[in-house]
Amino acid sequence: MAMSEISRCTYHVFLSFRGEDTRKSFTDHLYTALVHLGIQTFRDDEEIERGNNIKYEIERAILHHSKISIVVFSKNYAASTWCLNELVMILEHKKSSKHIVLPVFYDVDPSQVKNQTGSYGEAFTQHEQNFESMVQRWRNALKEVADIGGMVLQDRHESQFIQDIVKEVQNKLHLISLYVPPYLVGIDPLVTQINQWLEQDGANKVGIATICGIGGIGKTTIAKVVYNQNIPRFEGYSFLADVRETSQDCNGLVRLQRQLISDILKGKSHKIYNIDNGINKIKEIVCCRRVLLVLDDVDELEKIRKLMGTQIPFHPGSKIIITSRNRCLLNAYFISQMFDLEASTSCGGLSKQFEVKELASSESVQLFNWYAFGHNSVPESSMVFARSLVKHCGGLPLALQVFGSSLSSKSVSSWKSALEKLEEIPDNKIQKILRISYDSLEDDHDKNLFLDIVCLFIGKDRDYTTTILDGCDFYTTIGIENLVGRSLLIINEKNKLMMHQMIKDMGREIIRQESSDIGKRSRLWHKNAFDVIREKIGSRTVKCLTLDLKGLLEDKAKRTNTTLHFPKHSKSQFLMANDVDMETQAFAKMKGLKQLQLDYVRLKGDFKDFPKRLRWLRWRGFCMQSFPVDFDINELIVLDMRNSKLKQVWRDTECLPNLKILNLNHSHGLLKTPSFSGLPSLEKLMLKDCINLVEVDQSIGELKMLTFLNLKDCTSLRHLPRTIGSLISLEELVLSGCSRLDDVPRELHNMESLKVLNLDETAIYQSRSGLHWLLLKRSKGMGFSWASLPSSLVKLSLESCKLSNDVIPNDLCNLASLKSLNLSRNPIHYLPESLKNLTKLDKLLLTSCTELQMIPKLPVLLNVFECKFIFGDNSPFQGSGIINLPCFFSSTRCVIFGCEKLTEVENLFKLEPIENFEEEEIRRLFNVDSINRNRLQLYSYLTDSIMLATPQVLQECGITSTFVVGSEVPIGFKHGTNEHRISFFLPTPSHPDEKIHRFSLCVVFSLASDQMLELLPSVHIFNETKMIMQRYRSSFIGIPETNDNTMLWLIHWPVTDCQFEGGDLVSCMVVPIHLSIRKFGVTYESEHNIRYEYGFSHLSTGII
Repeated sequence: MAMSEISRCTYHVFLSFRGEDTRKSFTDHLYTALVHLGIQTFRDDEEIERGNNIKYEIERAILHHSKISIVVFSKNYAASTWCLNELVMILEHKKSSKHIVLPVFYDVDPSQVKNQTGSYGEAFTQHEQNFESMVQRWRNALKEVADIGGMVLQDRHESQFIQDIVKEVQNKLHLISLYVPPYLVGIDPLVTQINQWLEQDGANKVGIATICGIGGIGKTTIAKVVYNQNIPRFEGYSFLADVRETSQDCNGLVRLQRQLISDILKGKSHKIYNIDNGINKIKEIVCCRRVLLVLDDVDELEKIRKLMGTQIPFHPGSKIIITSRNRCLLNAYFISQMFDLEASTSCGGLSKQFEVKELASSESVQLFNWYAFGHNSVPESSMVFARSLVKHCGGLPLALQVFGSSLSSKSVSSWKSALEKLEEIPDNKIQKILRISYDSLEDDHDKNLFLDIVCLFIGKDRDYTTTILDGCDFYTTIGIENLVGRSLLIINEKNKLMMHQMIKDMGREIIRQESSDIGKRSRLWHKNAFDVIREKIGSRTVKCLTLDLKGLLEDKAKRTNTTLHFPKHSKSQFLMANDVDMETQAFAKMKGLKQLQLDYVRLKGDFKDFPKRLRWLRWRGFCMQSFPVDFDINELIVLDMRNSKLKQVWRDTECLPNLKILNLNHSHGLLKTPSFSGLPSLEKLMLKDCINLVEVDQSIGELKMLTFLNLKDCTSLRHLPRTIGSLISLEELVLSGCSRLDDVPRELHNMESLKVLNLDETAIYQSRSGLHWLLLKRSKGMGFSWASLPSSLVKLSLESCKLSNDVIPNDLCNLASLKSLNLSRNPIHYLPESLKNLTKLDKLLLTSCTELQMIPKLPVLLNVFECKFIFGDNSPFQGSGIINLPCFFSSTRCVIFGCEKLTEVENLFKLEPIENFEEEEIRRLFNVDSINRNRLQLYSYLTDSIMLATPQVLQECGITSTFVVGSEVPIGFKHGTNEHRISFFLPTPSHPDEKIHRFSLCVVFSLASDQMLELLPSVHIFNETKMIMQRYRSSFIGIPETNDNTMLWLIHWPVTDCQFEGGDLVSCMVVPIHLSIRKFGVTYESEHNIRYEYGFSHLSTGII
């Protein structure tokens, strides 16, 4: 709450006390001390005019005219019903407002007040007789106020005690000293995190933290809220606003030092003559008290050093919060310099960074509506424009506030006009704030790097961008780190360069302001680029030009509500039909052009005067059949010609010594790759979806730097040149979708760097001659060897290759480095035992292997009991209560969705028809005389498939179970009601060595929800005496025909010795998620085959 709100109150403090006890002693001294410090204080005998209604005046003083109530508890306080009623009134007011209550225990212990003992107990003995209806309210009030905590006299001198109370009142009055906007959205989670950090070891450790984020994101507001909520916990506190701006003023640092000292000393002024004098004084005052210090908007550490010096002896428990746009502001070296040795050691563990994120969409709407309409709803007429504005703001609170306020009470036409203007010219107020981060960049290098990224590379891969910009004479790696540090750039989880929309607008506005003549600007995009080319007004200052003509025409169509039809496979044809007349001569004056994008642009004329310093050329939809001979691209680093009409890339061998990336994806007319002899630096070659490509040039073997080759979906390609084996640096080879490829050269084994090989949907299965080196037949059915595959392989994918059992080799020992193997959608029945020798394998993909029946033991990777078997969070094998989880399956992820015939994963589960078991075996396992063998549906959570069959016996994790059609618990169990829990004491055994060795459970259930297949059924056995929990989640479940039909779930559950003994209290429980439990029975057996039976009717029920 703001100081202005405090000043509107008649009193700062309301004094509540027992007059007969302390009016002319302690309370009088306390009152005088408060008044002398300018704290307006109410007490009844001083402030109520004679003849006025005392009760009314006191009530008004509490409810309307004071911010703090000091309640002085003395020995006879509880004897006064007046005081007790006053206390009730104070506490009720506290609940409905921000009224502060400070209990003062003058000559009583807080426990006496809380529990009403001693003199308080004696007083309540009298009250019980005379005021029975009020006693409980008074008791509750005393307990509540004692729980608040407060000031206790104990053995201190009264004078010191009064000083401490006055100091606490000063602190609490400052609690609401900083103004924050009246409507805040989305800050609570981060405020809570910072508060928790402040409380962490707060009493004895120094801590320092940054609240970072882009300009206008709400850093200062959050810091103010945190400050307001926490200053009562500190002995001194100061909030230094606008450190960056103030420090640039004449004597600005000295003024900040004066404020800091004055704040911590509670208003006492000190003369500061220079910065050094201020530093010494600051060190004097922070060493003897716990302080909370907030430094707002700090752009560089040097300003903190100049403000406070180094080796600052902060008192234990002090906390420093810095708000900054620079997320990399704090570092270990600075912390060690700022604090003395002991403090820096304790601070290291408490240094923290809190990043303020953009508001979520719903939060943005709330904030915008508040400023635009004064409430959280939008008039129908403004709905469309409001949504567009909110989207454009990208969750930036400052932008939402500025736009909302500026459009409040404006007409719909004004909203429309404002939105159109915003798309061309960003709001000046917001730009000034955001530009601070740009201006704070240390040199022109980082500023130019930022502008290039704004214009071209937002959404692009970081490594791809680095390759291009390094070739444009940038130091891209360190430059990007600097931009990220200044909150101007974000690297997302996919390694893409991302930027807030308002930051992007700011960057483009900087470029727009370079010149009123668009042809003289350094970077051109979209419509400006189009106009410069059409009007031929470019100049040598243009460094970067990007134009996507298809996108430009689409945008134009949207604005004019015109429907355009783009043929799916003939994007260029559409553009040919449009009168877009552009000439190569338009580029003649752009001598400094290095980065050029001309997607779907058709140029007329020759290229002899075209810019010759191009480093990046992207020309998707290129309409010529070969590259122009007079087009000088000698300095190119990246050439992107996707969706081109090229049939021949260039006629002769082209010498491009610097070219690192060549992308010809989706060039459907390409018949043969170009010669690669003149491309010694090429690192990535992309030929994806070149559907008519029939030949890869032999010179590909000369590409000693090539690391990535993509030939995916080249459906006409039948062979690869043997020279491909000379690609010694190649790390990834993608041949998936090459449906006619039936020959992979033996020389592949020479690729010592190859880590990823993708052969999905190839024809390698059709030609044994083509794969004679890959599938080496061994004598007497010993299987196959893939010895010719490079041992460096980490990932091998053979999905949809029609591999059969006789093709899968038994010997895989040469693939010792393999981590991922994909055999999905192949008609295999089983897998080789040698899989267990692939000790690094952590991912096995077997999706939709519809004939697969059995998976052998998989390799052990880590000795941890965590199974990531196919289905993630729903796994029946997750959690600490799992029984006998096989550690061999610890970290291998095995994806088997759609393997509908899978009945066994070795040592994990096995499913067998009940016909495979003798009747005696069934009786022993499930305690039943016979089993209904009607066919039923059984759903597998493992494969996400349903099988229709006779009952199946499931063995997993040492437990045996089955599902059968039925509605009654068999005779071997006692019938019960439809409860899901049963509890009982195990009887004392007749023999001292007798132990329980198994439980048998029978659950009669029906469907309670159609979502039953989303969560696994679970059964628990809990020894409440020994606190031992065993849990079983079945990976299968029987499905009753309808919601009214029932089914039996029979479980045979062995237990180990000493887990269950006579006298133990045992609970068995079914977790009935989406199941309706009709009946439930349990029985168990000892070693000597003594059986005990329990049903539900006579046992306690409930949930553990």
